[in-house]
Amino acid sequence: MGMTHNHIATAALAAALGLGAAGTLAAETTLRTALNADIRGTNPGVTRDGNTDQIHGHIVEGLVTYADDFSIIPMLAQDFEVSEDGKTYTFNLRKGVKFHNGEEMTASDVEWSWNRLAGPDSESHCVNFFNGKSGVEVTSAMAVDDHTFVIELARPFAVFTALMARFDCGSMAVLHPDSVDDDGSWNAPIGTGPYMMGDHAPGRYVEVDRFAGYAARDEAPDGYGGGKNASVDTIRWEIVGEGAVSSTALKAGDLDLVAIDAQTATELKDQPGFKVDAAESAIWDTYLLNSDDPLLSDVRIRQAMAHAIDPQQIVAAITEGFGTASPSPVPPMSAYHTDVQAEYPEYDPEKAKTLLAEAGYDGEEITILATRRNGAYYERALMAQAMMAEAGINATLEVVEWGTQLEAYAAGTGYQMQSFTFSPRLHPALSFEMFTGPDVRKAWKNPEAIKLMAASLAEGDPDRLQANIDTLHRMFMEEVPAIGLGHRTMFVGMADKVEGFENWGAGLLRGWMLEIAG
Repeated sequence: MGMTHNHIATAALAAALGLGAAGTLAAETTLRTALNADIRGTNPGVTRDGNTDQIHGHIVEGLVTYADDFSIIPMLAQDFEVSEDGKTYTFNLRKGVKFHNGEEMTASDVEWSWNRLAGPDSESHCVNFFNGKSGVEVTSAMAVDDHTFVIELARPFAVFTALMARFDCGSMAVLHPDSVDDDGSWNAPIGTGPYMMGDHAPGRYVEVDRFAGYAARDEAPDGYGGGKNASVDTIRWEIVGEGAVSSTALKAGDLDLVAIDAQTATELKDQPGFKVDAAESAIWDTYLLNSDDPLLSDVRIRQAMAHAIDPQQIVAAITEGFGTASPSPVPPMSAYHTDVQAEYPEYDPEKAKTLLAEAGYDGEEITILATRRNGAYYERALMAQAMMAEAGINATLEVVEWGTQLEAYAAGTGYQMQSFTFSPRLHPALSFEMFTGPDVRKAWKNPEAIKLMAASLAEGDPDRLQANIDTLHRMFMEEVPAIGLGHRTMFVGMADKVEGFENWGAGLLRGWMLEIAG
């Protein structure tokens, strides 16, 4: 394994002091885990996907974040206040927080970071969450003094801090301005997190190194917040595209902790030397449908596809019976997941055939994009293909690299159906926002749905919000811009020496909680 600059410095210090293996310097610890695809870049909120967000989440932090129960708690802010009219948010910053370059964080750094992601020159998709296009409009975001940052909204927005905490924006990551070069081009993330960016060998591995100067909060760890008192010196993610390969590496002792499938979990749970954790997450597995496709633009075709596919059977198969279907984008652990969200089109191949006949379907090919990376994307696609064939749908399977699939998703073209996954959205309106909107990548472009989704993001009354979410769900089931499967059961296998692991509905590894015994 290659050495980071920190590793080299520590080794040199040990040599200078004449310390060998039996010396007084504690041996550095490395936890070896895996990613099913390489990170897309090191620029939080700009170059990203779910894997990348997980790495960034160890390096950067925002003013607020999500707690275990998906409520919003302060992180780099000591606390925050909201004005009576709901339009002014005052964030009182923690003092003594250090960036990875040793400089202390001030409100001017927060302002620079905000403009990087949400300012007029932003290269991030996050800008559209705050410029009025998605309902919330930030009219001012300014440092008042060294430890006070104030954001003004054009109108009240109930879930404003939930938008700030979005993982795909790195929780609106606060970075040191030296993260960019003099010409404004991206260099490397200089964050405040418990880990710093370490070695990255593209296609092979990526590492983060413990930040010795990290200023932890006093509270216990809580979701992505609380006290992040890291113990492991280096976390190394090996890039392993095939889930079976990472499972084999775990069994051989070459990896310490990996996401595994249900079958491997069943094999490992009683095997000496290993531990298994299983928990339902807010990660949503789905089939995205391209309603702009000439064939799939007919809602009857999409409805037929929904009736041809049995989510319960597919989820039971890919989880070895551990999981259950939850086709609504709102996760079951949400307070807004009610009996309404449990409704979905019944599995009825004969009804599918009737709808196909009404639509004049004549055996035209429908291609399903999928990847073989860990997460049962391929297996889900294969089962859907077989079920659709039973209903008379000529479905074919195209296996591509994950990057190719993401490009098709982002362009909104080049696909008809995708075996897809969305990373967690922890507010029910955001669960719909992730695929609803006018952007080309959004699967659901219905203006009425977009309007109701935006209203839900601004709704502060729980009863009215529930009514909106119920309406959106029923519209979703009728129009079928996607076919939901379920919220992924996360199986994690680990060596006995790994301690402190706690799964979380958000489906994100929290390396700062881990320890390596012995």
